[in-house]
Amino acid sequence: MKAIFTLLIIIFAGAFAMAQNPQSDDKVNTIEMGIVMVDSLNGTDYKKTFTITTKTEITRLYRYKNSRVNRELAFITHKSYGKLA
Repeated sequence: MKAIFTLLIIIFAGAFAMAQNPQSDDKVNTIEMGIVMVDSLNGTDYKKTFTITTKTEITRLYRYKNSRVNRELAFITHKSYGKLA
């Protein structure tokens, strides 16, 4: 009974998805620009400036957004271990 009900739900969802009207893609206005060839970089200003500060700060970089929460929730108690018979 459960398998039949699940199959009917899947068929109904598929039929409902197929009955939807697909959205049409709208055209995008394009802009055409010319190309300017540059032979050298003598006229451009490409200097980088760096500022050195003496203030030191500690930052932590986490790979995942909730890694701090997951680390705190991953504690182990003595009741977490199964008892040996």
